[in-house]
Amino acid sequence: MKHLALFWALACGASAASAEDLAYVNAALRAWLQAIEADAPYLLVDRGAGELRLMHEKALLRRVPITADSLGVQPSVQSSLEARLRRYRHSNPWRGLVSSPFDWEQNLVTDASAASALYFASGLLIYASPAWHRPSAMDLQIGVDDLRALYNACGPGTPIVVLPANWREGPPQ
Repeated sequence: MKHLALFWALACGASAASAEDLAYVNAALRAWLQAIEADAPYLLVDRGAGELRLMHEKALLRRVPITADSLGVQPSVQSSLEARLRRYRHSNPWRGLVSSPFDWEQNLVTDASAASALYFASGLLIYASPAWHRPSAMDLQIGVDDLRALYNACGPGTPIVVLPANWREGPPQ
């Protein structure tokens, strides 16, 4: 019941707000509530606060400031971690990484480095090294120490929820 108050606050004055924007905010809040109820760690991107949070239910485990946000206007509100990328490969970093017997660094090291990244099913990439940035890609840049902490804390399938910048404001009156 407490969670429904979030939806109700946004629904009041809906005639002044764009129906599309309101639907997007509601979808993001719904995804967040589902992540809270799942009783598993998840990532929450609060674009209004400019931070990425590692959460478990309602508990804040780590707060990470976002250095650069290239998500666009309305990115996918929910996704899941698909791959933890170990290093930048110049050919195409978004292609699936396959270890070979000669790839000793990939096979021996599991901790993150400054050149690691997190790749999500929606195409979102979280990284610290600017070598990963592409002009038309959806990505978030964070600090090296924060990336290492998230890389080691999040396994494949970890959900991520993206809240729009105006999710707290509600519709204009």
